Amino acid sequence: MASSPLALERSTLDNGLGFLRQAPPVGAASFSVTYLAPAGWGYDPARQAGLARVVGSLLAAGAGSFDRAALARRLDALGGSLHAEVSPEHLAVTLWGPEAHRDRLLPLLVDAVLRPRFEAKELARVRRELAERQLRELAQPASRAEKELLQRIFARGHPLRETGFGSPGTLGNIDRAALRRHHEQFVLSNRSTLIGTSRASAATLARSFERAFKAGASTPAPRTPVLPDRDLTRRATARIDLRGNSQVEIRVGGSAIAHSDPEYPAAFLANEVLGGRSLLSRLFQNIRESKGLAYHTSSELAAGRWGGYWLAEAGTGPARAAKVLSLLRGEIRRMGRELVPPSELDRIRESTLGAVQLELEDTASAHGLAVEIAELELPEDHLLRWPDTLRAVTPAQLQSAAASTFDLRLSASVVAGPPNNTSAAGPPKPVSA
Repeated sequence: MASSPLALERSTLDNGLGFLRQAPPVGAASFSVTYLAPAGWGYDPARQAGLARVVGSLLAAGAGSFDRAALARRLDALGGSLHAEVSPEHLAVTLWGPEAHRDRLLPLLVDAVLRPRFEAKELARVRRELAERQLRELAQPASRAEKELLQRIFARGHPLRETGFGSPGTLGNIDRAALRRHHEQFVLSNRSTLIGTSRASAATLARSFERAFKAGASTPAPRTPVLPDRDLTRRATARIDLRGNSQVEIRVGGSAIAHSDPEYPAAFLANEVLGGRSLLSRLFQNIRESKGLAYHTSSELAAGRWGGYWLAEAGTGPARAAKVLSLLRGEIRRMGRELVPPSELDRIRESTLGAVQLELEDTASAHGLAVEIAELELPEDHLLRWPDTLRAVTPAQLQSAAASTFDLRLSASVVAGPPNNTSAAGPPKPVSA
């Protein structure tokens, strides 16, 4: 099983870092390595909101003896790439490149993690980029609707309430001293993990990581942020007037269970039936395909270690917004009131499991599965057991999970875009499933 990308090998390195090894897809000539640290925006100080995203952007913008341009040239010469992603819970710095250049590329990841430059000019550039993202969050219907929804379903102070971009005021409070503190306290946490997808054996890869990260992370693990209780005070539908746009974005959602909850597999499948399975889902088939009332429609169940949220969404014209919102709520309500026919459940379930196999076609996608295992602290054989777990879910279990997860009584709704009389956008055209 050591040759299967679905079977991970886990251990702890001599330097104290966690270690996960994944075999690459058959025939793959590339590798991926991720340094995963508990350094997400859930740990941002309130007056320096956006700090985690700034740090993530700067880690790949110059490290060790390389400034940003020199680092880019070095990566390009070796056919590699280096990027960072930030979530509420984690910072993930990922290196990808040809397996033949793994030993030459790995020091660049080490520099990015252990020796970031945090240059003043790069800090100014990242501040500008995040300020532009803040403006887009406020002005674009899709991002504005999602931002408003999260603020309505989570209490102030909850990490999932924010999108991590901060505000103009909080970005202005971020200086190089704040960057270094966040780096030392969170990026260099001894709860960090190295995930490698490589043809090298687990023993060989572990020795390589131990040499590379000899002066590795040693800061004690940060405490989990205090998670406030649900905020049930702002549940009315919010209508946000964004003139100058042609499309209305609708979001309906609420807080949800953590990934570790025993009901998660059934809730996961319920979301796939509702809107997660793209063209096969009820939202797409009934609102987009059959009635032609939306440009797009889908649903999401985001579940981490600190909890999560669910949302159903659609984009439509102003004249159809009220109708589409009603249809969204109707499909959500139906999930908790009616059993899903076995044939529909089987179709969605097998499509979902097939999608996992598609992730094994290239190293980067397969590596993403391994990183998720590390993020959620799942067993190393989770991917092997996942098909049996999903196939054990019954229609009754799915209905029960849908009723408790997609609870409209504890949900909020947001409609963002131009009012009905400001757009002459034509109706969306149905597409074939």
